[in-house]
Amino acid sequence: MNAPAHEPLAIESANPAEAGGPVCGYARAIAVLVLALAVLGAVPGITSNYSQMGFYSSEANLFGLFRTSAVVIGVQVLFGLAILAFSGSPRQAHKVVVWVALAYLAAGLGGAGLMVNASRTDLPVNVASNWLHLALFVVILGGAWATRKKHVEQLGVF
Repeated sequence: MNAPAHEPLAIESANPAEAGGPVCGYARAIAVLVLALAVLGAVPGITSNYSQMGFYSSEANLFGLFRTSAVVIGVQVLFGLAILAFSGSPRQAHKVVVWVALAYLAAGLGGAGLMVNASRTDLPVNVASNWLHLALFVVILGGAWATRKKHVEQLGVF
């Protein structure tokens, strides 16, 4: 008796639950954005005063506006890699994106506080960078909330 022939598996349409749904997709997009900012900060020409970039203190400016340094670039890389590492599970992806958003809030408010209260700071802060960090907080947190809501609507659970 011959063994039954197995039919090839049909390729099904993408199942959002298998790919992690909108939350995981959003987390990966944020990771790409954060990593892109880090890479751009390390490119001479895109970053003005590149030769004056220091480890902490720096006169280098991404796009000529946003103060950056080796530490800032390193932290951006760590944020991006952390988001990618946890983007496989919707709950973990959501948590790490929210924590990164809160870190941007702390950077924006902390930078503003340093500019007002410190006569000298060794951290690369300026008004544009503070506003960028606050804008990233709002955008990232708002997107995390919206994609979590969409995830629940599509899949019924979170």
